[in-house]
Amino acid sequence: MLACSGCMVRLAMRPIVERTERLQRLAAFDAAARLGSFTAAAAELGSTQPAVTRQIRALERSLGLELFERTANRSRLTDAGRQVATAVDAGFVTIEQALTTASDQASTFVLASPPGFAQQVMVPVLDELHAALESEHEYDIRLWLYDRDADLDNGGDADAMIRIGTGRWDGLESVRLFDETVVPVATRAFADEHRLDANSDAAEVLAAPLLHMDATDRPWMSWADWLARFDLALTTRRRVVYNAYPAVVQQALAGRGIALGWRGVIDQYVADGLLVAVGPEVSTDRSYCLAWPAGRRTPAVEAVIRWMTPSR
Repeated sequence: MLACSGCMVRLAMRPIVERTERLQRLAAFDAAARLGSFTAAAAELGSTQPAVTRQIRALERSLGLELFERTANRSRLTDAGRQVATAVDAGFVTIEQALTTASDQASTFVLASPPGFAQQVMVPVLDELHAALESEHEYDIRLWLYDRDADLDNGGDADAMIRIGTGRWDGLESVRLFDETVVPVATRAFADEHRLDANSDAAEVLAAPLLHMDATDRPWMSWADWLARFDLALTTRRRVVYNAYPAVVQQALAGRGIALGWRGVIDQYVADGLLVAVGPEVSTDRSYCLAWPAGRRTPAVEAVIRWMTPSR
């Protein structure tokens, strides 16, 4: 009972708890009903036949019902016993399913990521991330790829997510991973063919074939944004627009044009000589961040933060 302004308030108890007093009596009854034997029920529960008998007799007294018809050789359910057994079995099945689902969810760490970041940054090091998570618990990792911020707002249920922005989102906490720095990139052969290099100006870049990604409801920089930094605008010439950043990168690697490349995402391609800078870098006030739901900085999230920001 709780004290409240000079009065006493009795909290309502679930009727099943009040009537059965001890829920383990239901477990003994369930086992005996399923197995058709008090002895078998005792073996399943790791108990003894007399203990199971006492539990069931106590349950019958508390309910005011006779659940079993007892003879010299066996016991079988009464009509009331069958009704109670059906309800108890359904209840236990529902609880077991809920516990299994909750356990499975708790053992899976869901990391939401834009496709480009996932493919270029996360996939090559998933084993390392898995090892970092398993320092806390045995987790499975599920990468959930999202294209637009609205995908996260419309029912996304990730434990953590990679987002691009100022680091301030409603309902989220975050840490900065690296600032957004964008540079045009292409293959060495494409750059040589179009006489481009890291010192080329934006007008020279604009004169070459550009690879575009659909920028609708996406937080990262588009070609229009990049060119605006140099007081330039896209021409009206026809262009192909790709729906996902990995497709843009693949077209760049195939030598079909210039892609915008994000430092921290395309670094390995540059280090391997597969892509080269072909124009000036542009920095923004945005950053790549690791974010998670406010108030849910779990040990697993802490492990991911430590792994993704080792210098902090």
